[in-house]
Amino acid sequence: MPFSRWLVLRYNRMSLADFQTLPLWQLIVAGIFVGSLAVQLFYYFFFFLRLAMYKPAESSSQLEPASVIICAWNEEDNLKKNLQSILEQDYPEFEVIVVNDHSLDETDLLLQAWQLKYEHLRVVNLSRENAHMRGKKFAISMGIKGAKYENLVFTDADCRPTSKYWLRGMSEGLKGEKQMVLGYGGFEKTSGFFNKLYRYEAVHIAMQYMSYALAGMPYMGVGRNLAYKKDLFFQTKGFIKHRHVASGDDDLLVNEVSTGTNTTIRIKKGAHTVSEPCENLTAWWIQKRRHLSAGSFYKASSKILLGIFTLTHLLFYLSFFVVLSMETLYWLALCGIALKWMAHLSITSAVTRLLDERDLLLFSLLGDLFTPFFNTAVAISNRINPPIRWR
Repeated sequence: MPFSRWLVLRYNRMSLADFQTLPLWQLIVAGIFVGSLAVQLFYYFFFFLRLAMYKPAESSSQLEPASVIICAWNEEDNLKKNLQSILEQDYPEFEVIVVNDHSLDETDLLLQAWQLKYEHLRVVNLSRENAHMRGKKFAISMGIKGAKYENLVFTDADCRPTSKYWLRGMSEGLKGEKQMVLGYGGFEKTSGFFNKLYRYEAVHIAMQYMSYALAGMPYMGVGRNLAYKKDLFFQTKGFIKHRHVASGDDDLLVNEVSTGTNTTIRIKKGAHTVSEPCENLTAWWIQKRRHLSAGSFYKASSKILLGIFTLTHLLFYLSFFVVLSMETLYWLALCGIALKWMAHLSITSAVTRLLDERDLLLFSLLGDLFTPFFNTAVAISNRINPPIRWR
């Protein structure tokens, strides 16, 4: 018997009297389950569907000069692996600025050697006179101050572009009224359960911030792949409003200065970056704590938008297991989870194709279950013991 027909027959066997005899707590939990499901479906079809149906813009033949800015603190090994792929981008006129932020390894010697080969590599060495100004935001500000060009593209030392057209893809978005471009920064594919979980979370986050941007409500981006106009940075006084916050050089800036009209996304496969993922759950936990700590400084509208989704995501699964255990309402749980997963799979299928993460589609069902519980645990941990530094 088809599942849908079984549900209809099971529902028809219940009369109004059956519902009236249910304990109040069961009715409340069932109401929470149905309400959270309705909100989740709204987010999927009002926000996430925009990204699933998004068609990347055509490439432009007119490219303005661009400055790529990378901050490096003891990044000798990562620069050896990744810097060349950035220096050899297929782009008519660009410079690569590496800000050496008081590195204690041989980063400075490596960069000096690279400069002999690549004339468009520029190095900004932060001196001991700036030692009291340590922090990624200060390093980025010095890189921006020294940039020759108006178009700024940012990535990290542990990232590499997925193609030699990465810089084209990101810079093309900075035209007309668009002053900020949100890109996708994924992680290397390796074997193992944890790698898929880590990569899925990156897809989940990208699906949110890109979808909200397409809806005219941008709230964050990732520093692994971000671009904006130099003039926009100085007009809004850069990081001045949140200079006291250790993290947030990317998402807090986007949250403050981006609007529905000045922000766009670039999702072409060649315009992505990839990084090495965390090695274990402990490292991921520490990284996630740092990233989520910036969320408390978001605008009220962003907090509400994200808070409702996160809360209903958590409540959906909590109430699902409770309703599933009820002898008279378990069919409601099965029906609700079927609707949720159908919406999730249909939209996530298109998103993973755009982000070149197709192997995560079926795994995303487990990731969708894990994410709200993990994020809630991290948020509670941050409340109890806030993280202090970005590095």
